[in-house]
Amino acid sequence: MKTCSISKTVTLIMASTAIVFGTVLSGWATTFKVLHQFAGNQDGEVPSWGVTEDSSGNLFGTAYGGGQFQGGVVFELSPNQDGTWSETVVYNFDFNSNVGSMPATGVVLDHDGNLYGSTVSGGPNDSGTAFELSPIGGGWTIEVLYEKNGAARMILDSIGNLYGPLGPGDYLGGAIGKLSPAPGEWNYTALHSFCQTPGCKDGILPLSPLAWDAAGNLYGTTLEGGIYQPGYGVAYQLRPRADGTWAYHILHWFSAFVGDAVLPNGGMVVDSKGNVYGSSGVGGPTFTGTVFKLSPQPPGQWGQSVGYSETQLYTFPDCAQGCGPENPLVMDKAGNLYGTAGGGSTSCGGFYCGVVFRLSPRRDGTWKYVVLRKFSGSDGESPAGVIVDANGNLFGTTRGGGQYNKGVIFEITP
Repeated sequence: MKTCSISKTVTLIMASTAIVFGTVLSGWATTFKVLHQFAGNQDGEVPSWGVTEDSSGNLFGTAYGGGQFQGGVVFELSPNQDGTWSETVVYNFDFNSNVGSMPATGVVLDHDGNLYGSTVSGGPNDSGTAFELSPIGGGWTIEVLYEKNGAARMILDSIGNLYGPLGPGDYLGGAIGKLSPAPGEWNYTALHSFCQTPGCKDGILPLSPLAWDAAGNLYGTTLEGGIYQPGYGVAYQLRPRADGTWAYHILHWFSAFVGDAVLPNGGMVVDSKGNVYGSSGVGGPTFTGTVFKLSPQPPGQWGQSVGYSETQLYTFPDCAQGCGPENPLVMDKAGNLYGTAGGGSTSCGGFYCGVVFRLSPRRDGTWKYVVLRKFSGSDGESPAGVIVDANGNLFGTTRGGGQYNKGVIFEITP
């Protein structure tokens, strides 16, 4: 029998928690509310990613542990008319099942209400799986789509194909793969295999989630590789060709200058003008993280970033106000960026509790950084990412903290 212990992010258990908080930081007023406290056992524990929202306002996500078999869960959180929220466990993972266990990257939702995610361990090869959960008759059924997954966050296109870091690739440096539905099965296609150039100059270890632009191009980062030794990562674009293959382009080799981002792992977000935004938990003048922008340049202005120029939007100077952003950014309709980071209060057993932040563009081209929430432990610890809805409300999770010290789901309302 396989056994696995879930590593807790905090060791101090808080006896109680306040549910609604008002916060005014740097001139930005918000209301913070804990929507659910994870308790372990039949409930999940240690949320592993942010949440996904459906058209009815329900939130879906994953937790590393807890559930009926203690192998992690997929959960649904639904709003009630009285302002409270109710949690339902959609699926319980089992360490002894070929489906996999310890779901690590949240879930994505298609137009038919199916959920897609991945696991860290288990499956026929004990290397994790990509899975689909489909609603049927008031319950859910699960199907394994791909093995040897390595816990990849996937994204969907308009016709239901899945894309993400999938498989080891031809050179064992990782690959961007596509999963296409077919009658009775899913077909895998590798779009690009990394580390095919000497020294892995094209990048290695594509661990971060992908992003689309309006033209159907994919964007991502690799954790390592590039031309600056020992290899601090690259940003890349995958562009579809007419024959069904994809062209790979390097946008930026990280560590190109002193204070540049290094080892990026937070994924990308693309605006309507084709600018690409990302973050790194390391880099900047104090080596405590950056948020950067890659902007397309007119033809002929190539340089080291191959048609894109990099701008540092924010470098984290003081961990008391946040540092080490490693989760994906999100953008609202006004072009503001939101994210989570470490740093903030040190009340979590002597460790940083984490923050939620906002970056807003100014007319002079600079960006204003505002901390929206500093966690304190009783309200959560170690945020795992946020989403923003059409009304500008933020929803997210923390991996620890809360009443039972097993994580929370929260909302920040402007």
